[in-house]
Amino acid sequence: MALPTMTTSPSDRPSFPRAFFPLESHTTGDSVGDSFENLDLGSSKLPPPAPPHNHNNYYYNNNYTQPSASPHLQAQQQRENEYGQRATVTPPARPLQPPPPRPPSNFNRRLRTTQTRNYKLFPGNNRFFCGGRLVTSRAYWAFLLALLVLIAPSVLFAVFVCPWLWYRVHPAVPVIFGYLFTLALVSMLKTSWTDPGIIPRNLDMYAAQQRVSGSGFCFSYESISDQQNIPAPRDVIVKGDEVRLKYCDTCMVYRPPRASHCRQCNNCVENEDHHCIWLNNCVGKRNYRSFFIFIVCAVIMCFYVICFGLVHLVRLYLESPGRSFHHVLSQAPVSLLLVILSFLLVIPVGGLTGYHCFLIMRGVTTHEQLRASMAMRPFEQHPFDRGNPFSNMFYVLCRPQPKSYLARRKYAQEWYDVTEDPSSRPQ
Repeated sequence: MALPTMTTSPSDRPSFPRAFFPLESHTTGDSVGDSFENLDLGSSKLPPPAPPHNHNNYYYNNNYTQPSASPHLQAQQQRENEYGQRATVTPPARPLQPPPPRPPSNFNRRLRTTQTRNYKLFPGNNRFFCGGRLVTSRAYWAFLLALLVLIAPSVLFAVFVCPWLWYRVHPAVPVIFGYLFTLALVSMLKTSWTDPGIIPRNLDMYAAQQRVSGSGFCFSYESISDQQNIPAPRDVIVKGDEVRLKYCDTCMVYRPPRASHCRQCNNCVENEDHHCIWLNNCVGKRNYRSFFIFIVCAVIMCFYVICFGLVHLVRLYLESPGRSFHHVLSQAPVSLLLVILSFLLVIPVGGLTGYHCFLIMRGVTTHEQLRASMAMRPFEQHPFDRGNPFSNMFYVLCRPQPKSYLARRKYAQEWYDVTEDPSSRPQ
């Protein structure tokens, strides 16, 4: 059946999808890129197919009968449906996120020196003075009290007793006391302001990440306890004896043999003996000798003041016949006060000195003795024993002071990306 001839206006033409007219889509100002702006690349579901175009509406509205579908028209409709499916897109379920920035390559990273010294970036509970030359802890009130106890009696003895000893006994007596006081004061300050042997941090910072499961994947630390987070200890051989090295999760380092972590200073100290609150510092490998000299000089000074204070009182009593001893005490009350104070101080300080003499001859530290892991062993079975008590004492007191591990005075270095700072690229 032939179709009737007719003339239609542009408004009466059938509305086909734009995908069927690619040139018209281009001429009307739409671009192909506009069709893919809303394309959801992250969705794995195919978009729903577009409904096929129905030509019945056109012929029904214009009172025409629909022609039979020829093979050419069927192919055309099939092609129209295919284009319609491809051009129909769904709105994105979520906005697209930009990809994360790529980490800088190791080839683009360089080290540069800053204007900040290392001691200003130190993470422990220490204080630095004189440009990082002096190191101490933060609780200084006990140190000031100990310094007052050392200086005040010495000044009183030098002012009220030493002049009488200079003329009545011998000039060497005040000179020897001055030497002992100077040696004790210098040793005290040296112990308090010296790096005791602080071990640098982050030497084994990736040790905790090396604990992997049998499948090769790291454990999730959120699901296990803190004790399981700590890496396993390591065993080393020292003179045929196994010594266990424990991992410090604060300093991120395997502590060397005989090293301990100080809670007050928040540092790992090599050969740490103890933390002395009266000196406001740890006593370790680099300042143990000055600490021992200080307590020995303090004990000798106490006995010195007791002896020559009593000599002063007795000589005054013998040189004043017919006067009571109470009258003599009223003439030299400072001597009596110094004798009583020195007697009270010599008991704890003397006991501490004797205790450290025992430790030095045994070749152990205070921590080791308190743990009772080595102090009760025979000398020949001790891994840090030098053979006899005199060799142990000679090694501790006469060895040269080791260098500090902390480069406190040097300038800090930092990593930077060459691509971000082109002006600093090496020529």
